[in-house]
Amino acid sequence: MSLRRRATPLHRDRLAPDHCSPKLRREILGRATYFKGLSAEALGAVDERFRERHYPAGKVICREGGPARSLFFVAHGNVKLLRHSPAGDDVVIDLLPQGGLFGGLAALGLGHYPETALAHTDCCLLSVSGQEFQKLLEQYPGVTIEVLKSASRSLNDAREAIRQLTTSRVDARIAMALVKLGERLGEETGQGTLIQVPLPQQDLAAMVGATPETVSRVMARMKREGLVDSGRQWVRILDPGGLRAMIEG
Repeated sequence: MSLRRRATPLHRDRLAPDHCSPKLRREILGRATYFKGLSAEALGAVDERFRERHYPAGKVICREGGPARSLFFVAHGNVKLLRHSPAGDDVVIDLLPQGGLFGGLAALGLGHYPETALAHTDCCLLSVSGQEFQKLLEQYPGVTIEVLKSASRSLNDAREAIRQLTTSRVDARIAMALVKLGERLGEETGQGTLIQVPLPQQDLAAMVGATPETVSRVMARMKREGLVDSGRQWVRILDPGGLRAMIEG
């Protein structure tokens, strides 16, 4: 089964939302930071502790502040992470690709889910309960070390996000968001890096702390300058060097 997407915008090879093959499960878990150092036998034992869950686009997977009972890996599709702002708005903080990790567990020191997770597209997820994950930590010390490393990286990423929001110009923040989305969700084509996911301007605006009108103006300028191209449900990065210059300038 191919995991590659076609390079043409709006035309993607799709996996039926009710299907996650054993091969795909092993591949997703084997690529995950927590488990990539395990043997094939150990990875099989890990796979047995995970359960498949299927969500249609728009379905809430877990809610911010709810009891943290499960950890999730994205096997197919994209997941949107949101946080509730003091003003009462849902602020988009991330879009997760295949292999993305989210949720929370008491075993990781989280009593409640730190954000709301929403199926951005039809999704197949692999989930593990707190009790089962605790057994994995006890059985595989290497997994425990990777969990600690991951927690440290997440903390550093959160600090950098705060710094960007408080010190960077809005065009630099938009350029940074596009570069990061390209690295995580994009595919290289002969015409640049194609990000083939629904990305409404209000979502991009929420990610960078700007208004949709400002994002629209900046994106229009980026298109005129040949940095990006975009259409319905896709963005193509044409000049990553130009975007990075905007970030640094």
